[in-house]
Amino acid sequence: MFPRTATVLSSTCLFLGFIATAFWYQDWQYSLPVARPADLYQPAIGSRVSLRHLGFSTNTNQPVFLHFFNPDCPCSRFNLDHIRELIRRHRNDVRFVAVLQGDKPTADLQQAFDDLELGVDSIVDTSGELGRVMGVYATPQAVLIDGKGRLYYRGNYNLARYCADPATEYARIALEAMLAGKSPSPMPDGVNAALGCPLPKRKQGAQRAL
Repeated sequence: MFPRTATVLSSTCLFLGFIATAFWYQDWQYSLPVARPADLYQPAIGSRVSLRHLGFSTNTNQPVFLHFFNPDCPCSRFNLDHIRELIRRHRNDVRFVAVLQGDKPTADLQQAFDDLELGVDSIVDTSGELGRVMGVYATPQAVLIDGKGRLYYRGNYNLARYCADPATEYARIALEAMLAGKSPSPMPDGVNAALGCPLPKRKQGAQRAL
């Protein structure tokens, strides 16, 4: 009886150890900054940007909030409650647009987003074209464009991937400052060290799904 019990205990310990290791690896993997592409171009804060090449115009005097989202990226999923709250608070103040990234077909990406029922517009950008134009190379990331078509903010939602610290909710802080009519303020280094998942590299061209 004892050898059998020891075998069960040993197997249980190995299984629990495997689970702990997998969790640690996942947590460690997505806490590291995403490598910056060698050819990365990032328009300066305050410069004018355009989305016309995707059939989307910012010439409406309404600020735009671009939410770069990949349904298969764990960090994007961890961020869902936070973005839901931002949308709930400010859907009347700013136009939210989800920029969908991923390696799945366009229809699957769109369906995965629709299932979340966020109630905002979306752009399917599997090639990462819009990300390159805005200087974004990972998800989840936020880009704010003010009512005059100028880049106001680009970067992380939070210093931590769980968006649990209000003091480092960078995207929210920037959004509220923009809506209050304030000029862009310098942000800590944590804003630009992108966390999460790299944008896909497939060259399929961006598709609009509004």
